[in-house]
Amino acid sequence: MEQLSQLCERARTWASLRADGELSELESGLLDAHLGRCVRCRTLARDFESAAGVLRAAALERPAQLALPFRPPYPWLRLVPAAVAAAALVAAGLAAASSAPGPKRAPARPVAMVAASESPDGLRQLRRRGLVDRRNKSAFGHSV
Repeated sequence: MEQLSQLCERARTWASLRADGELSELESGLLDAHLGRCVRCRTLARDFESAAGVLRAAALERPAQLALPFRPPYPWLRLVPAAVAAAALVAAGLAAASSAPGPKRAPARPVAMVAASESPDGLRQLRRRGLVDRRNKSAFGHSV
């Protein structure tokens, strides 16, 4: 395939647009100037015009109508009742599980204290603080 200049490429695009009646007045003037100098583009522009004329003169064809089998517009709608029933079953199961009587659990209490000091005196001080705090809570009903 031979390499076209930018001017020829642009002129061929404009020739196609002119055949469809979509070329501006300025572009049409520039195209005419190029076609006056370039024989190959002038021949192609004539071919475009004649092809467009043949297509415009041809009678319109009516497309054949096809008989398609009926399909519901939204086939996934058949699944909605099943999805609602499943959601209701899950909700009922969760409600039953949350209201079922069961053993009452006492609130969590600290089980052990972690010492920052490894000496016996440091451990004694931490244990003593814990015991004093516990005694104050029980004597006053709340923490001090």
